[in-house]
Amino acid sequence: MLLRLSRYFAVFFCFLALFQWYSCSSPAPKEQGDEEEKLAGNRPSFTPIAGTDFFEVRRAFDNGLAFDTLGFEQEPVWHLNFISNDSVKIFSPDSNAMLHYSIYYDQDSIFHFGREWFRVRSIAKDSLMLQRLTVVSKHVKEARSNVYMKLYSERFIRDSLKTTVQELRKPRSNDTAFIRWRSAIANANPTIIDSAFAARNPVQFIPKNPNITVKRRIFSETERLNQSAAYEYLYPEYDIVINKAYKNFYYPFSVLVDGKGDVHLAKFVTSDEFVESRKRVLNGIIDVYLKNLLTIKPGTTLGIPHTSLIMLRVRGIE
Repeated sequence: MLLRLSRYFAVFFCFLALFQWYSCSSPAPKEQGDEEEKLAGNRPSFTPIAGTDFFEVRRAFDNGLAFDTLGFEQEPVWHLNFISNDSVKIFSPDSNAMLHYSIYYDQDSIFHFGREWFRVRSIAKDSLMLQRLTVVSKHVKEARSNVYMKLYSERFIRDSLKTTVQELRKPRSNDTAFIRWRSAIANANPTIIDSAFAARNPVQFIPKNPNITVKRRIFSETERLNQSAAYEYLYPEYDIVINKAYKNFYYPFSVLVDGKGDVHLAKFVTSDEFVESRKRVLNGIIDVYLKNLLTIKPGTTLGIPHTSLIMLRVRGIE
């Protein structure tokens, strides 16, 4: 009996010794104030630039270009002024006023303001570099967060660079070279959708006859909220009405308008057994009505005409 008790006591003291060792060797829990101080220490501060007007002069992808292969252009448009570490004023063209936004800090130099997520890359007296982030379910998608914004102070632009915001915002030579290269490919393959790209200044249809009207679809404010900022110029849509047509009809379809203004049928939807007949009808509408009743000007980017894809909804009224 005594032997059994002595074994129990031995096991108890072993556990007690292990508990004391663990308590002494484990780090002490951090106070909440310590953690907040650490975060504040890592947070970039806007205090040194508070009250300074900054203008975005360049927005580009990580390859240095303002355009991607689809024709999407990154436009430098921001004018902002940090009031403090927690608030910023951003110019709104719609309101023609500086609007106030709160600044929310997350971690790793990540901020949210003006309805966007950013990572602060650099802050100086007269310049800012921000990285626009794509955030999905509170996680940064680094592969899609490849857009960088360069901002200069108003006094730096005026006194040091001795130029204007408008001049600095103009496309650069590498942008022009890229668009020339893409345009050459698109115009060499005017019937291939994958070779075309969206025109910054879209196709124009100018009626030559009173029996045809063309109206480009303009997205409503609600629709714009549900689409990206560039959706309207990436995917232009036109409603065309032809009076005194051979019969009543309505056909939605897409076309490729090449760099010379010629129109090529692209895509349409119908049953498999009607593909060939529908193709003949749509090509007839293009050749008889659109080409004869309209002056067609191709879409351009940086003044360069090129093949682009557009959507048509054509209604004929007998």
